[in-house]
Amino acid sequence: NKNKESYRRKEMKTLKKLNNPYLPAIIGTVALLILGQCLSKGFLSMNNISSILMTTSILTLASIGQAAVIISGDSGLDMSVGAIMSMTALFGPMINVGSGVASFILMIPAVMLMGAVVGAINGTGVQMLKVVPLVMTLIMSNVVDGFSIMVTKGQPSVMVGKELQGISKTLVGPLRILPTVVIIILILLEILFLRRSRYGRSLFLAGNNRNAANLCGINSKKIIILAYVFGGAMAGFAGLMLVGYAGTAQMNMASSYTMLSVAAVVIGGTKLTGGKGTFIGGALGALVLVLITNILQALNMAAGLRSLIQGIILIVILMMNSRAPKLRQ
Repeated sequence: NKNKESYRRKEMKTLKKLNNPYLPAIIGTVALLILGQCLSKGFLSMNNISSILMTTSILTLASIGQAAVIISGDSGLDMSVGAIMSMTALFGPMINVGSGVASFILMIPAVMLMGAVVGAINGTGVQMLKVVPLVMTLIMSNVVDGFSIMVTKGQPSVMVGKELQGISKTLVGPLRILPTVVIIILILLEILFLRRSRYGRSLFLAGNNRNAANLCGINSKKIIILAYVFGGAMAGFAGLMLVGYAGTAQMNMASSYTMLSVAAVVIGGTKLTGGKGTFIGGALGALVLVLITNILQALNMAAGLRSLIQGIILIVILMMNSRAPKLRQ
């Protein structure tokens, strides 16, 4: 009996390891790195790795906010992420107060406030007006795009300052500084926002079972609206980082980040049904997607074919995760 019990415990430990939400993303990352090096000898060069991490850090910022919305449950999905990023990429560099450094410091809370306002409207529409999240956020995506076109008249003329461009040039050893900053933000948010705070625990409970959360005295509507606000703020920050990296602003320059952010958090173990997920998993998922893109570019594929393959990969990923869950009591 003791031997049987010991065997069962070992078996349970093995199953827990295999059920690790990070495992698919980690395996995919290792496999893609090996594949990339086989297809292109310079794939694992320090310059290319640095570029991959830079692109991953921007997608990770968008994925953090998307993860919070999806964890909130009730088919939560923010389809306005790309529009918010494009908006803040256009308007962020326009903030010009005082010296260059002062303007840059002011840009960050300003763009996060822009995104938070859109997120608040999304959350209010979903919770108070009972609009389906997919529909509400798609509507706001069109509204935000229309607002950007109206202000810029479809011809953005944005001067990206040296301080803002410096985020893609400042180095820590051989690597750019932005990925390091994003990793620190990730760890802090994961520990303080999701795991240790009362809000984080309430968010998971509301995502798992809305009725149970309400019976526990949790204001689920407020919790979920704040998740959308947070998602919008992180998307706003990501847009500013994107324009700093690109060095120029264009209309709808971040439109692809909407579905990429969804796919990233799904690859990282976040359930589309809500109640389960992590920010760090979203970062790993973002790395997988960026590696796929870089491999396709290394193969010198045409842009159209590259988009087609990326689209098919996203469809497969989302289909695998969207199977109907068991009914919760």
